[in-house]
Amino acid sequence: MRRWFRFLQRQLGVIITCLGIGIITVVIVPFWWWIIVVGGGIVYCGFCIMNHNNHC
Repeated sequence: MRRWFRFLQRQLGVIITCLGIGIITVVIVPFWWWIIVVGGGIVYCGFCIMNHNNHC
């Protein structure tokens, strides 16, 4: 019986770890990538506006 509880604890640890890694990979990482992409787009648009503005 005691052996079965050790096996169950190990399995629960693996399941919880996989769920945590999955949540981080699916939710948090793409959120930061969207912030980086939007920031880069704003900077690019700013440079385009500055290059096409001739009264500087």
